[in-house]
Amino acid sequence: MEQGRQRGAGCQSCPSLIHLCTCFISKNLHIIPSVDALPSHLLDSILEQRSNEAMVDQDLPFLLAVTFQTTPAERLGFLNFRSCLKITDPAMALAVSYCHALRRIDLSFSELVGNKTMESLACSCSLLESLSAVGCRQITDDGCTSIAGMKSLRELELELCNKITDMGIQSIARNRGSSLLTLNLGDLRQMSNISIQIIADHCVDLQSVSIAGSMQVMDLDVEDLCKRCTRLQSLNLRACRRLTDGSVKAVSQLLRKQHRAALSAPLRELDMGGCSRLSEDAVANLLPLCSSLTRLDLRGCTSLTHRTKDLVDKYCQQMDDLTLPPSCNVTSSR
Repeated sequence: MEQGRQRGAGCQSCPSLIHLCTCFISKNLHIIPSVDALPSHLLDSILEQRSNEAMVDQDLPFLLAVTFQTTPAERLGFLNFRSCLKITDPAMALAVSYCHALRRIDLSFSELVGNKTMESLACSCSLLESLSAVGCRQITDDGCTSIAGMKSLRELELELCNKITDMGIQSIARNRGSSLLTLNLGDLRQMSNISIQIIADHCVDLQSVSIAGSMQVMDLDVEDLCKRCTRLQSLNLRACRRLTDGSVKAVSQLLRKQHRAALSAPLRELDMGGCSRLSEDAVANLLPLCSSLTRLDLRGCTSLTHRTKDLVDKYCQQMDDLTLPPSCNVTSSR
């Protein structure tokens, strides 16, 4: 009997398969493209075991050495260094210089990362297609010059990089615009509507664009984007507070053009939340054209009523993510 108890105690002390799997994922999170499909309790466990926030410069050489044991540098295509709050720009620049096969990197909210890392990526990672640098506030126009030299770049996120000015944005648009498919320039405080016009001229193949939070963008700028970037599938104009019904009309014209061309991937996501100057009549004219939309955000558009909700129900049969103001008497999900 005593021997049986000892065997039972020994089994209880063994780690479960789930624990072993979450440990492995947490140690290799920086090379796993996505864990979003995992159940929330497993995500919580993984994040408890691995936190980028705690990493310091001295951790990077060891992390890369361990990574290269399982995934050689010549095959390492993705790195997740999101929220590495303590990693400095020189250390990150040195780390990425060893990753010549890199195709995707997420540096979002790594607040000390800046121009040196952008230069290193441009020089060392010629295959880089996707760069997420949301909240990397040390990036300036010099960093944009390096980004403009990334010849394979297709997806770029620079939201909240508030040291970037029109000069940096225009350098990227003029040099990489013909290849960019995704561009996120949300809440760039020094970006003027001149940059929007340059983007419309040079980035005609964009499928997703965000200029959310732009205080200077006007209806004419949205009209330029919708007129030239006819392959848009996602348009984020949230909190662009100067926009009026003219922007809604521009989106309507884009949708008409896409319908006539019978595009297989027309506009699916539209965010105009916080654009409080929109009228219900303009939105009512837009909605019959929105059969392709799966996501629509009009929160803060206080002129809208239950009429808008009725029109969404009638015309937007594919909608699965709808956010309207309380005046429409609906919740944030359909």
